[in-house]
Amino acid sequence: MTEPPAAGLVELGRVIRPHGVNGAFIVAPYTENPAAILESAGLELLSPDGLKRRPAQGLAGRPTAGRLIVKLPGLDGREEAAALKGWRLVLPRALLPPLPDDEIYWADLLGLAVSTTAGRALGRVEHLMEAGAGLLLAVIDQAGVERLIPFQPGLVAELDIPGRRLVLDPPPGLLDL
Repeated sequence: MTEPPAAGLVELGRVIRPHGVNGAFIVAPYTENPAAILESAGLELLSPDGLKRRPAQGLAGRPTAGRLIVKLPGLDGREEAAALKGWRLVLPRALLPPLPDDEIYWADLLGLAVSTTAGRALGRVEHLMEAGAGLLLAVIDQAGVERLIPFQPGLVAELDIPGRRLVLDPPPGLLDL
């Protein structure tokens, strides 16, 4: 499991693989509007372990099929882009606009401990995926088993962002797949 972003940083997406041979790469965005990431000033790349940071000024690209294909100035080869796999696009929280009380930043779901109303621990939210019909949480347990769980109001019994936990009330069979 990757480390959470440094305090005060919000993860907006994750580099998943290189694209082409000229240093472009594909980002899985954690937002309903992926193109908005490209308009963000103050973007940085953060290594998977959270120890290295790289400015991402001048990031340019385009959304495609729920992903972003992006190019960073000075990154010119496929090998350089491949080395960024797992790196995260982050932004200082202070640069994000405030949200209404009934909304959250998707990035705030990352790292939450997930359990059921019956007390069954399911693991932690490792990453997110936009699935067309809604957001899926990729929850990984201690054995490394990944479950994709829809993030929908009917399933969420309790969401405690400050307490870093999410309690689900899944219908019978959902977790058995």
